[in-house]
Amino acid sequence: MPIPHDPLQLAERLLTRIRADLLETPDGFSVDSDLFAAGLDSMAIMQLTLIIEEEFGVTLPDRLITRTTFGSARRIAEALTAAAG
Repeated sequence: MPIPHDPLQLAERLLTRIRADLLETPDGFSVDSDLFAAGLDSMAIMQLTLIIEEEFGVTLPDRLITRTTFGSARRIAEALTAAAG
């Protein structure tokens, strides 16, 4: 599935997948909420990179697999948009 042109829409889709496949998030958790505070860890980051590759056909460069990039769904969406060109 292609990457949406709207970064907010992409961040919301990512957050939906994160909730469905990786983390239980509290009420009010948004695309800007801290994923690490919700329990994201290195194993979940690896799982999420696989989900991104499968769903969007984009492989994030190693330099973007950082705590900063994976801090929120919005940051991940920004990195995906940049990586997709």
